[in-house]
Amino acid sequence: MFTIGPFGRLAGTSAKVLRSYDALGLFRPVWLDPATGYRYYSPAQLPELRRILALRELGIGLAEIGRLVAGETDLRGALDRRRAALEDERREIERRLATLDIRVDEGLAGDGPLDVVVRPLRGELVAALHVPDDGDIEAAFYELESHVRDAGRRASRPPGAIVDDGGSEIFVPLSGPIPPVARIVQRRLPAVRAATAIVRGPYERVGEARSALERWVAVAGLEPAGPLRILYLQFGAEAELRVPRGYVVDRAADFVTELQLPVA
Repeated sequence: MFTIGPFGRLAGTSAKVLRSYDALGLFRPVWLDPATGYRYYSPAQLPELRRILALRELGIGLAEIGRLVAGETDLRGALDRRRAALEDERREIERRLATLDIRVDEGLAGDGPLDVVVRPLRGELVAALHVPDDGDIEAAFYELESHVRDAGRRASRPPGAIVDDGGSEIFVPLSGPIPPVARIVQRRLPAVRAATAIVRGPYERVGEARSALERWVAVAGLEPAGPLRILYLQFGAEAELRVPRGYVVDRAADFVTELQLPVA
């Protein structure tokens, strides 16, 4: 029999790893000296230990290995699950590799690459108003913000728009319910996962950025899962609307707009 150090060297691992495996009940010594606390291992244990080490090298978790050792699951099932996880990782790596080129190629004039971040968006309660393609979106926002202001329900979050066929649905965030009116509805925007990008400057740049974002999503192998959302992080607004001051700027050059394209 071998003490822990020599046995670890024989197995190609460390005494620290063997102690942790013992503490987890994953791999125990054949004998523990009650007088000294020394652990003793047998060469006959090497196949068992090397299988555990090989499974760890494949990235299989200790909990899964523990179930294998206890006979609670089978090796083929564990390997199939790990294969599926590695395939998912490979697809994600390929997606990231594919987006490297478009990050360089897809930029806005004067701004360099369009930085795209895929992130979750929280659901939120909003007041919304539909604006047709030929409608006056500035006048519609004034009407919507005025109604929310008068109701005393303006939340300190940025307004936005959902762009779809036939126009846009503009929205203003709410801190609570508002009285119903003919043109303005109250609803909850659903939580989604979205590819997002920031645009700085006048709104004329939004169309170019939208095209770049849609190309990025396609190259990344993602699927659009809903209409584009536009969030106005810095914008112009009349003082009487009492929009939270941090969002309001005087110059179009200082506008900040986030494009949010839901993806699956």
